[in-house]
Amino acid sequence: MLRNKGRIKNHLIDYYYKLKEPPYSKHNLMALIACANHLNRTIINLVRTNQTYDYTKDSH
Repeated sequence: MLRNKGRIKNHLIDYYYKLKEPPYSKHNLMALIACANHLNRTIINLVRTNQTYDYTKDSH
């Protein structure tokens, strides 16, 4: 995730670093699983509504 932090605007990377900061301070594996669940919900919602991903429309 560190490689993409500065180059690509992505809500999953933002969410990962939000989980890593206090007061959450999740471990790496827990944060990755939470990001995978978040990605799954995002993909399902995009497919159901027939939309494409747009960083500016996403709620962080």
